[in-house]
Amino acid sequence: MDNQLTTAQLLEVMHTARSNWEALLVEVGETRLTEPGVEGDWSLKDISAHITYFETWAADNVMAFGRGEPQPPAEYKGLDVDEENARIYERLRAKPLDQVLQESRTSFQRSIEAVQGLRDEDLYDPEFTRKSGADWTVIELIEGDTFEHYNDHSTSVRAWLDRTVTR
Repeated sequence: MDNQLTTAQLLEVMHTARSNWEALLVEVGETRLTEPGVEGDWSLKDISAHITYFETWAADNVMAFGRGEPQPPAEYKGLDVDEENARIYERLRAKPLDQVLQESRTSFQRSIEAVQGLRDEDLYDPEFTRKSGADWTVIELIEGDTFEHYNDHSTSVRAWLDRTVTR
């Protein structure tokens, strides 16, 4: 239990991961954000839209938990993760870059607001989320769909940069 984050610590971790992500976007440069091939056919814009989709899902869920409401319905329930990701990509890939970046900023802010309203014990209490129909804790959801999601994709972006930047 001593290794558990407080709400304040979680917010700090989220801010740090987001700052690192924003710095990576700046490093890549706006002109390359739509260049395909970062992860398969995906561009960094596509990756940002993908992360935003899941970060929004996390924020919506945490806000519902805090209000004692049922969790929002899962749009792609029953699909495996690859099929879910493919459908999200197909749905979001035509969005313009500036819209994707704005939605990303908005989604991050909503996830911060969702966590700010929680008590430390809410992060790890399965009963806090179970009453809304979820089978995971807030910390598991926030970790997977926010700060760790940034970190996971940052690794791919760095590898792509190493492959494509002339030295």
